[in-house]
Parts: sequence; structure tokens; C-alpha cells
Amino acid sequence: MPRTHILVREPDDDGYDLPGWVEVGERVVGLVATGLWAVDGVYDVVDGDRRRDGPNLSPTDPFVDHCGVSLFAVEARVRRALPRTITTLEVGLADLTIAAIRAETISPTRWYRVDHSCASEGVTAYDAAIARTWGCNTCGRDPRTEFTPRFEAHRIGLRIDARIDLDISIAVCPSCHEILHQPLAPTAAELMYGLRPSCPGCGARHADIVTVNHSDAPLPIGVTTSSAPPGEMPDFVCGSCGHEW
Repeated sequence: MPRTHILVREPDDDGYDLPGWVEVGERVVGLVATGLWAVDGVYDVVDGDRRRDGPNLSPTDPFVDHCGVSLFAVEARVRRALPRTITTLEVGLADLTIAAIRAETISPTRWYRVDHSCASEGVTAYDAAIARTWGCNTCGRDPRTEFTPRFEAHRIGLRIDARIDLDISIAVCPSCHEILHQPLAPTAAELMYGLRPSCPGCGARHADIVTVNHSDAPLPIGVTTSSAPPGEMPDFVCGSCGHEW
């Protein structure tokens, strides 16, 4: 039975550094040190160009998609805490861990069972006013349809100083809320701008919607107003370069 190792990387790292004692034919569980910790894949250690970078990692069964698997959910299935440092798992624990990861890829644990960051959040009057007029603060789902979504509060803690956290929340639809709590989740801004077109000028994903505000409701993030006549008003303006289209 090949050995199974845990490797850890930071969210901004491109990949994992393989210690010299990890050998070809062995297996790796990759952990990403996010705020909630995530499994980003299970890998076989395979031959690479040893003169340059040594062995490589090749994704293997169970295959983990880009959103990752919650480490907390895996630990709940295994019923014990797993190491969060580079280590080698004993055989029994390795088998249980792989089985738990496979189970999570088939039937993921709902986010609110392992992530309680929004558990006590309620939609504020300010956010409710935005949602009733502008819809979901990320996908823009229209609230004026027959089947209006039940907006939920998503907490986006903003750190403007090492000593100060701002407990800011936004109103989002349940679908977007689910995405924002994936183990390897985008930020609210990344999700919002990722659902909009890229700028024809600079290619940035920073398209702010341009509109005429006929309501007293405050503008949501990512929406701006224009004083141009309706026929001349652009649909979007790039928040990076200012290009309008």
C-alpha cells in the first residue's frame, strides 16, 4: 500500500513543494490554508524531469472540482481532526480520509453545517432596500419577478487596518450564497464581476453597470449612474480603465 501524505499550500501559491522524502508511486492529499481550509485534490506522485523539478503531482480518484472540498466536512466524516502541516498519514486514517473526500465529491455537506460565519446575520434594512430594487448584489437576479428569491445576508468582513474589521454584509440570492461559501470560494466582487463581460478596452473583469437611478434606494456595489441621455448612455463602464461600451 503506497504511503499517503498531506501537503499544504497558501491560497496564492501556484502548487505544492514536494519534500525529498515523498516518492514516485505515493499519494498526496492537497490542503489549501484558506480561512476555512479546503482540500483541492488527491494526487498521485509521478515521474517528472528530475533534472529540473523532480516528481510531479497528477490528479487522481477521487477527483475534486475547482470549488474544492471542505476540510471540516471531511473531518466530520472521519470523526477526528486531520493534520494541517506536511505529514504522512497512517494507513487506516489515510483510507478513511480518502473515503471521506470521495463522499464529499458525491454529496457535499451543506455550507452552513461547517461554516457559521453568516449564521447570525440578518438582512439589514439598508441591504433589503437595495435588494428590493436592484436584486441580488452579485448576480443581479431581478426581484420584481413572480418568483422573487428570498434574499439572504452574506457577511463580507472588510479589513481596512490590522486592528479594525468591518462587519459588512450584502443581500444575495440563495444560489449565489451557496457559491460564496464553497471551500475555495470567490469573493463577492469576483463572483459579481465574473458574471459580467470583460472590458473590450483593457480586458479587465471590472464592468460596472450604468443606469439611471429612478429610485430613492441606495446603489449597490458595481452599479453607477449616468446623466447622459438614454440613447447615449452606455451599458457598462470599466472600473479599471474607464472605457464605456
